[in-house]
Amino acid sequence: MCRSGLGSARVSRVWFRRRAETGFPLNVNRRTEPGVQEKFAIAERARQTRETRALPRALRSRSLVVCAVIAMAVMLSILCTPLPRNLQQPLAGTLTLLDCRGCEIAEIASPEARAQLPRKLDELGKWLPRVTVALEDHRFYEHGGVDWRATASACARNLKAHRIVSGASTITQQLVKMASGRQRRSWFGKFYETIVAWKIERRWSKERILTEYLNRSSYGNRRLGPEAAARAYFGKSARDLTLAESVFLAGLPQAPSRFNPWRHPELATRKYERSLARLVQLSVISGEEQALLAKSAPVAHRSDPPHLAPHFVDALVARNPSLRGTVRTSLDLDLQNTAERFVRSHLAALNRYDITQAAMVILDNETGAVRAMVGSNDYAANQVNGAMRPRSCGSTLKPFVYLAAIDRHLLTAASLLPDTAEAIRDEYADYDPQNYNHRYLGPVRLREALGCSLNVPAVFALSQLGARGAFFELQKWGFEFPRGLSDYGAGFVLGNAEIRLVDLAGAYAGLARDGISMRAKFLTAEHHPMARIASSDATSIISDILCDNDARQKSFGAHSPLAFEERIAVKTGTSSGFRDAWTVGFDKEHTVAVWAGNFDGRPMRDTFAVRSATPLWAAMMRELLRRDHPLDPPKENERLIRREICAETGLLASCLSPSRISELFLKGTEPKEDSANWFAADGKLLLPAEYAGWCASSNNTPGAHARPKAGITNPIANARYEIDPVLPRSQQMIEFTATLGDRVQWFVNGTQITPQSDGRFFWQVAPGQWNIRAVSPGGSAEETIFIE
Repeated sequence: MCRSGLGSARVSRVWFRRRAETGFPLNVNRRTEPGVQEKFAIAERARQTRETRALPRALRSRSLVVCAVIAMAVMLSILCTPLPRNLQQPLAGTLTLLDCRGCEIAEIASPEARAQLPRKLDELGKWLPRVTVALEDHRFYEHGGVDWRATASACARNLKAHRIVSGASTITQQLVKMASGRQRRSWFGKFYETIVAWKIERRWSKERILTEYLNRSSYGNRRLGPEAAARAYFGKSARDLTLAESVFLAGLPQAPSRFNPWRHPELATRKYERSLARLVQLSVISGEEQALLAKSAPVAHRSDPPHLAPHFVDALVARNPSLRGTVRTSLDLDLQNTAERFVRSHLAALNRYDITQAAMVILDNETGAVRAMVGSNDYAANQVNGAMRPRSCGSTLKPFVYLAAIDRHLLTAASLLPDTAEAIRDEYADYDPQNYNHRYLGPVRLREALGCSLNVPAVFALSQLGARGAFFELQKWGFEFPRGLSDYGAGFVLGNAEIRLVDLAGAYAGLARDGISMRAKFLTAEHHPMARIASSDATSIISDILCDNDARQKSFGAHSPLAFEERIAVKTGTSSGFRDAWTVGFDKEHTVAVWAGNFDGRPMRDTFAVRSATPLWAAMMRELLRRDHPLDPPKENERLIRREICAETGLLASCLSPSRISELFLKGTEPKEDSANWFAADGKLLLPAEYAGWCASSNNTPGAHARPKAGITNPIANARYEIDPVLPRSQQMIEFTATLGDRVQWFVNGTQITPQSDGRFFWQVAPGQWNIRAVSPGGSAEETIFIE
């Protein structure tokens, strides 16, 4: 029995194990084996007891770990998640330009918006912030960044729809969404916005959050913020919005494209009506108010921002591409409008097919501020800005060359400069400048040379000064030459260098500031370094010349458009081929620069600046003189003095001087000798031998004489003489003659020779080598002779 029982148990266990290994169902009939069922039942109860006791403990431990991990993740997310970069810096918005008095000039779009004009909360009107809060987040002032009640309802709707159909985002969460740039809905994005919104609510006030939200909200047509929307749709500021207009605008950000008032006005009106109904539900307005507001629904019109002074605006934005926000410029809109009108009227009055464009720049002398800039006669037809485009400068640079020469005591306003065909051939052999009328005036004082804008004297002055030094000096005045001196050569002083009209105005404004250079500025808050380039006394001399209508009469006549009764400094310039005409000048307060020509470089049919550009300049200057003041005459001081000089020679006046004038000199540069030796017996001007060619030409209308070339005419240099042994020594003499004018003194080996009673000089010969030297007020000469 026992044996068979043990055998049965062993067989059963083996059978059970094999059946388990085969993978077939374990359908052991435990009831057929005595005691086995009871054993299994006891073991099962023990196992269940152990599992029942261990399960709550394991679940609790696992739940605690999971909760701790989640809590740490949330805390780390809150601590490590930064605020969007856009929220970490003040909102600048798009660029709005104002003139110097605060009048709006233009609104400049950015890549983000056509217009975004941030305003403080109290500047957004009485109704719009309140209505926006009611429609978007009516528990805004109660929650801490997340509206859990709304979130729960949204989750239920999303689960029911098996997709995200509602976010229940608060205003704070929407602000984070706009600042981070998120476009598509996602659970991760929602989680991020929740965390950042929670952080923002603990750092910022509700007023600041609402202000940031409103100023960043899109109201359609790339208008961000209530101020931009109010201007675009109702032509007014946000602070002036009515309740109806506020309700209308407050509903647009929910779907700016769908509710676009310009494209879909009917949908925008329906949204307005739904917004009224919602406001009634929230007890923001009453039913009576709803009915009244529904009857007078606002109608959005298209109000585009102003775009005045377009050439100035384009130049300003090109110079300052990163500008944002509201910026006050240097422009004076009243003066700008006047300048634009004058440019159009001038071109219409010319009525010339070969003069199609003109440009004008007006600067404030004291500050260098651009008060007006006109780039062409019609911006809509031609966006080329003639005020900012480099063009050949004509004679406009000459005053700065003469100024440098005077300031360095190389020349004076009375210096006699040669205006002849041969004057500069020794210095510039391959350069042959000519005057505009192809005539030469011979000897001219610097005052006349500058006043008449003569070319040869300017190049002669440049040769005395040095071309390289003069070129670098011009750059100090603010000229930006596209090429270097090697490309221009000495011709830059006559006009083959390109300059911009705005730089020309800036340089002449430096003359008006008595020699202090400063670049033209476009912004009120802009500051450029100031540098003294020339002394105030030398600058006063140049300005006085530019005011002198008598000095320019030989070229322009007594009654040209340049002639003013008031003291107004002015200079013209005409480029080669008559392609560019310039006129620039200044009174006490303003500098006006004008260019006329064609943008394609076509010539103006032999028309000089005095006829094409000067009338426009003169008209603008006379307009300014209604309020401005003419220049004061230069005042003498210990450094600036006046002397009476001979008008023909620039030397001190003598009894032979036919006319006299008063001239300004820097102390120490005034002439020391008079003009007595510069006139022949017939009273005509007696010029140095260098003027012989001019004296023999038809240009010599005054009938001046040329001295023979200065030198000893007898004896001949290096001559050899033999003493005659037959003749007495007292009869063997050599007569000394020279072309050095009057009062000649002779020296032989340093010993002075006494003249004969008739004024002639004879020297008794003697063997040897002799040095003969002649000296006179007109010069000196010497040579060597040999006597055997």
